[in-house]
Amino acid sequence: MKEASDPTPKSHEVLISVRASGVNFSDVLARRGRYPEAPNPPVVVGYEVSGVIEGLGAQVSGFSKGQRVLAPVFFGGYSTQVCVPSEQVFILPDGMSFSEGAALSVNYLTAFGTAMRMARIKAKDRVLIYSAAGGVGLALWDLCRIIGAHAVGVASESKHAKLRELGFSDLIDARSPKLDQELHKLAQRRGFDIIFDSRGGESWGQGIELLAPFGKLIAFGFSSCLDEIATGKPAFSSDGTGVWYSADLFRLAQDNISVSGFNLATLWKKSFSELRIWMEEILRFYREGKLNITVDKEFSFHEAALAHQYIEERKNFGKVILVNT
Repeated sequence: MKEASDPTPKSHEVLISVRASGVNFSDVLARRGRYPEAPNPPVVVGYEVSGVIEGLGAQVSGFSKGQRVLAPVFFGGYSTQVCVPSEQVFILPDGMSFSEGAALSVNYLTAFGTAMRMARIKAKDRVLIYSAAGGVGLALWDLCRIIGAHAVGVASESKHAKLRELGFSDLIDARSPKLDQELHKLAQRRGFDIIFDSRGGESWGQGIELLAPFGKLIAFGFSSCLDEIATGKPAFSSDGTGVWYSADLFRLAQDNISVSGFNLATLWKKSFSELRIWMEEILRFYREGKLNITVDKEFSFHEAALAHQYIEERKNFGKVILVNT
């Protein structure tokens, strides 16, 4: 822990006393110097917080001290106090805990952007979700249930029982030596309408083979980076050279399929205005009882290193949270 003076909100900012902060894979990458959007070290990571309003900038309206709030923050979330632009602050709904509030922003904004905006998911779509037991994977599952799409999940076998409790009927072991064969079997002759890929590397090429006509592969994460770090094998290439995969546009045209990418951070840097609309819709889903926010494990702020290790070892089922105890 590093001590710093208490921040003072600028005219358009809200000062939040942080009760909980979400831990994301992007935090791990930023710590390892693998996240392009991260400021140069030393930097306080953390993309989302919940807590209580402690102060208001001179031009802020619609909020008052003592209100329970949640807020996406562009780094700085692992702090006991943080100043946030008022447009990024949302009242915590009745019944939502601080940990649930800190688990909402990044996972559900990413899921909303990929599913509702990029994929334009609709009822009866056949969907494949990689890393289905992760925070974004479970958020995508929530949206599939809301829309009425049928989802197949890829996750470690040890997590299948919990996924079935949440409603998954078709699951594949992410570590199966026959993963490709099992995916093709579930895809059947029709293929998948949408594939949400948070792994990257070999799974991108694998996914293209599984798409139905007019199918969409949405790449939004690169967790295979950890495999590259651990083994030294390049994660982003098909031939071991370390060169990123390139898109064969002729192949996409011939097969009537598409590949898209989503990055919450770069969209956010341009403007938060659309993300605010998405968050309002996500909060509406929560108030209607349609979301199942899964908080897996809480660590204290002093245990941030253990929280990162927990994610790097792929132990989490849902969200990992830091709490200010």
